[in-house]
Amino acid sequence: METRFIEANQTHDLRHRVLIPDHPVEALVYPGDDDATTFHVGVFDNEERLVAIGSFYEEADSQFDGKKQYRLRGMASDPGARLRGLGKAVIVFAEEELARREADLLWCNARVIATGFYEKMGFHSVGSEFVIPKIGGHYKMGKIL
Repeated sequence: METRFIEANQTHDLRHRVLIPDHPVEALVYPGDDDATTFHVGVFDNEERLVAIGSFYEEADSQFDGKKQYRLRGMASDPGARLRGLGKAVIVFAEEELARREADLLWCNARVIATGFYEKMGFHSVGSEFVIPKIGGHYKMGKIL
């Protein structure tokens, strides 16, 4: 497997299939996808298929301390390729880039079913569970870099 930077439009297939299959195509484009400070990470299998993604936006949340915060959105892995460390590969690659950018905090809105993964990666939740309509329960989670 290889982890590398990808373009925003390369995230759309996995975003749609895994995260928001019942949403319109327009929902695949997130605000800030093409900002100069945004970057997207992809993991490719040995056949050059994109099997995991994550998008990282310079965005602060007042629930966290941190002068230069980044937000993770759209983290997804192909259902047929799970349990192979794909999510970890995305996070580790992104953390190396965030260190180069001198970011001091990474945060996300984690689906309830994914909180265990994020905890293993060093994230901690703040606040109570909240619901994103049509998507489900989430926790805000952050990690000091």
